[in-house]
This record gives sequence, structure tokens and C-alpha cells, in this order.
Amino acid sequence: MSTPPDPAATAGAPSGRARLQRVLRLQRRYATRDALVGAVLCLAVVVGVSPPTGATNPGAPSVEGAAFSAAMVGDLMFARHVEEVAAVRGYDALLEPARPYLEADYVTGNLEQVVSERDDLPEARKLIHLRGGPEPLGPLVDAGFTAVTLANNHTMDHGIPGLTDTLAALDTAGLAHVGAGLDLDAASEVLYQDLGGLRVATLSFTDAYVEGFVARAFQGGVMGSDETFIVPAIQRARSEADLVVVQFHWGVEYDFSPDRRQRELAELAAAAGADLIVGHHPHTLQPVERLGDAVVFYSLGNFVFDQGWSRTRETAVARYHLRPDGVAEISLHPFLIREATPRPLSGPTGWYRRGRIHLQLRGEGLDWRRDADRLVAEVDHRHVLEERASRERAPDDD
Repeated sequence: MSTPPDPAATAGAPSGRARLQRVLRLQRRYATRDALVGAVLCLAVVVGVSPPTGATNPGAPSVEGAAFSAAMVGDLMFARHVEEVAAVRGYDALLEPARPYLEADYVTGNLEQVVSERDDLPEARKLIHLRGGPEPLGPLVDAGFTAVTLANNHTMDHGIPGLTDTLAALDTAGLAHVGAGLDLDAASEVLYQDLGGLRVATLSFTDAYVEGFVARAFQGGVMGSDETFIVPAIQRARSEADLVVVQFHWGVEYDFSPDRRQRELAELAAAAGADLIVGHHPHTLQPVERLGDAVVFYSLGNFVFDQGWSRTRETAVARYHLRPDGVAEISLHPFLIREATPRPLSGPTGWYRRGRIHLQLRGEGLDWRRDADRLVAEVDHRHVLEERASRERAPDDD
């Protein structure tokens, strides 16, 4: 396998000051709009318009009648100030409010940190380094997580020693992972899991580059998003699995819309055979759209994180319910992160935020409807069940 190019070697990442200035510009840009939306909602309350029926009691989703179910979230980070919250309340408490929404055959998120207890690790030449101990991994497994992705801009914050510790900790906890390894072959491996009667393939790529982070032939690292690797990898997964989930760490931090590069990669992945394309890295929510047979979640934002800006605290659990007739229901459940803990939105304040999150997530190509607190759409995924039937009919090579 040839070594992919490292885009970070020729293009520098924005400075911390530049990123801060960008966030401040975004706050100014959207402050007026958000104030107007809030004013309209407040006026509706004053004149006697009530929130939609059922909106203040989100309730847990049901998997009844689903042939297969999945739950997907964005960035998971248990270091920094999250550790301080967990020291008081415990890591289980951070995930407790979300547990009913994570009940599914397949549950995944992006683990954006190094997992190590060592204090003597080397530091990559970058502004922010994220590292925490292995204590959250057990609670993740207990909450239902079946896989985490590692192709991102923090897995290599502490070099090969940090990566080695992270992989070992995940293996010890029994939490499957994809997107990083101690050489290119290991980093590029597709994760295959038999869950809920389906063979699920998960692939993980990063388009958020840091120099030296991308895996090479004989060098550990994360899997980059070079097109010459992405397309054949997805095509192979399509031929071997029933459901293909492709995850990208991509886009521009704190943007609310996908950029041209995200759309190009999504189109490539969809054409190669992806069924679900899940994005993270912006730390904010971005629209959910349909591309052919694929559903694209451009960014699911943060999930467990310590960022304080209100828009980085607004998030969602994306659920996928495949019915026996091949129709898949996509449901988006709004959450708000408080003290590093994602909680389903409820009450009068929840009504306003739910509306804003729904507007943010509504994308093209899907016929969205509101069902209580959820945003729901359906897509024809009969081909997933057809893939399973074809695989089951095929002779066993063993």
C-alpha cells in the first residue's frame, strides 16, 4: 500500500488567535438573528400561543418494529474541565440522561482525545492537547457504545506513545475503534461488526490535518482523507457489508454549513457506496441531507465536551431505524450540554432551543416533519436488507 500525501506538510493550520477571532465574528453575525428569533417566540408566549403538543416531554425513542437500529453522536472528549465535573459526579452521570436515546444495535461517536495516565508523553507542535485517563471507557461501553472513531486532529496529540496507550486502553475496555493504528495497514482497516442481524462496516477518515499525524507505511497515525484511499476502501466495504457507515472529521470549526470540501467528500463517499455519512469537527450542528441512497450528517457537533459557547452546547442524537419493509426512519433528537453532560431538551427554554436546532438540521433531499421533540424523515434503504439476503445466500468460503 502506497503512502498518502500529508496536506499539513504544505498547509499550516489556523493559529489559536485566528480561531478565536473567527468565533467572535460568528457570534456577532448570528447574535441579531438569534435575538429576533427569541423575540418572536417570547411574543408567541405572551399572546397565548403554546408550544407544540408533546414538545415539553421528549420521551425516549422506541426500537419497537425496527429490524436494525443505530444511534450516532458527535465529538466525545473527557479531558480538561470534563474531568473536573466527573471527579464530583462520576463519568456514568455524564451519559445517564442520554442512555435511553443510545439504546440501539449500533452506537458510535468520535473519541477526540488521547487516553493515557502517563504525564511524561511527548507533545505535538500544536496549541491544544487533549488527554485523559481510561476511566470513561467503561461507562461508554455500559451506555451502549459499540465503536468509536479515532481519525481526528487530537488522537496524535502525544505522538506514538499516546496513540499506543489509547489503542491499548480501548482494547482493554472492549470498545471497538477505527481510523488509527501503528502503521498504515492498521490505520486503514475497516471495522466490521455483526450487530442486530446486519454486518456493519465503519470507516473513519480525517480531513482536519496536523503535520505528522497521518499514518504512513511504517509510521503510526490516523487515516487521512486522500481520495485515492477513500473510494476503494468504501467500495470494498460495500461489497462485504450490509450497512456502510463512513465517518469524516472535516469542515471548518464553528461553521453552521458544510463547505465545498465537505460536499465533495460526501459525494465521493455516497457514489462509492456509503449508506450513512457522519461528520464531526466543527463543534456545531450542520444540516442533514440526502445524496442518492446515502444520508449525510454533515456535523453532529459536540456530545460530551466542555466548550461554553451556546451553539457548541447545542447538539443532537441521530437515530436510524430500519424497518422490515426496508424503509429507514431518520430521527434527530435535540440535546443541550450542561456541565459536560448532554441532556434532552424540555420545558419552555427547551422549546426555543429545539426550534433553533431543528432549523439548523433541516437539510435538502429529505421530507422532514416534526414529531413532538424529534425531527423525522424517511429514506428507502431496501438495498441494505437485499445486501443481507444476498450475503446469507452466498456459499460460505470457509
